Amino acid sequence: MKSRSPSDSISSRISPFRPALIYAKEGSPKLVDGRWNLAQSESKLGIRLSDDETKQLMACTGQIVCETPGVHDEDEDRVGVKVTATAVSVLRPDLLVTAKHVFFKGKRAVVSFGSCSFRSYLRRKVAIPVLVEKDQRKGYVFNNEDFIVLRLKRELEGCSSFAINDSDSSLREGEQILAVTGHQVHALNRISGREPVLAKGKIRRVLEGVLGGPPFYYADIDFDVGGSGGAVFTLVDRRPRFPHAGHAHATPVSDDEGRLVLRGITVAYGPRAKNNRPYSDERNYTIIIGLQTEFRDLVKGKAHKPAAVEPAPCLQGGAAKINVLSESIPLTQSETLAALLQQHACRRDATPDRKAGKANANCTKLAKGLKLAASQRVREKHEFRLKNATSCRICFTYDRCNHYGCWVEAVRLSAESTLFAGVRERAPVIKNPQFCK
Repeated sequence: MKSRSPSDSISSRISPFRPALIYAKEGSPKLVDGRWNLAQSESKLGIRLSDDETKQLMACTGQIVCETPGVHDEDEDRVGVKVTATAVSVLRPDLLVTAKHVFFKGKRAVVSFGSCSFRSYLRRKVAIPVLVEKDQRKGYVFNNEDFIVLRLKRELEGCSSFAINDSDSSLREGEQILAVTGHQVHALNRISGREPVLAKGKIRRVLEGVLGGPPFYYADIDFDVGGSGGAVFTLVDRRPRFPHAGHAHATPVSDDEGRLVLRGITVAYGPRAKNNRPYSDERNYTIIIGLQTEFRDLVKGKAHKPAAVEPAPCLQGGAAKINVLSESIPLTQSETLAALLQQHACRRDATPDRKAGKANANCTKLAKGLKLAASQRVREKHEFRLKNATSCRICFTYDRCNHYGCWVEAVRLSAESTLFAGVRERAPVIKNPQFCK
């Protein structure tokens, strides 16, 4: 706990005694919380965001929740585990990065890998399952290993994922940064919970990575439980071109495509940190992991793999979408011949009116005969299949008929399957399609 060696585990640096780290800002003896809602970024922090940047922060930032229920029986009594942290999308809308101590305490896993889901602030009611791939199911030892790359089972809607820095240059001491996290507990300001939490600060100390891994930093950003895995961006000052044109403001650095460039993630604060104290290297500091070569190679490697596709979720009693696939059946030789006979019988040429009238009568008679023959044929014109592309069974009914009458047929269509519904002139009428109860 007292060691400040880079090889100490970051999890050992998270204080179990202090509920929060809120600095007394320089020049003020009062406790002032620097965390605000996204909508207050300009008025409270002097950070100006474009509409696209605001949408990107809403759609690509959110909270990851891992919840393992407790067990109680005669042989075992295990307390349930619930972990909440921040996660952000990088490079593509089905990849996330967050702090590894969400899943591990050192080398030991603390939650079930299949118990986690993610909700973005843009779609707070949509929980997307998180997949922890095999290469990420290992604990960590060093400070700069406290990050993990996850894959979402469905892409985030509306998310133009954050870019990553292509340079291996570290952040500099004194460089301005913006931290964007999910909801943190014990904030002094009123946090809505409906949008990301923003804080502005500076890099105060740079520490080299271990064994070629990413560096990590001490910063003066207010921090608490729930903020682990938050995004860190660098800021540049923008001053008005003309006097009296407005106040100076800061903006986050973005790439040529307008995507914000992720430079690190927030992970912890010092084990002996105290509220209402100014920043210090010895006690009051917030820890940020840099995202350099090792991280960049990992993310880019995963970005080139096929996205994990998850079918639509099953909602009890919810309406199910059934796709009807229709393929035309070519006409038989007899049908083609009948069409030619009708065309020949009905063809008009330069003949007297009496002959034309007789031809019209023959045409009408032949047309009636062909219609009667068509009504008696068992042969049909189209082939229909019903396709269920979801992971759920679909139940529905339809009317089925034969020579003796019609009745209601109940059908259960298994998950991700195709049902051949026969060859007929029109598709059967599907009634009450829904996910099976």
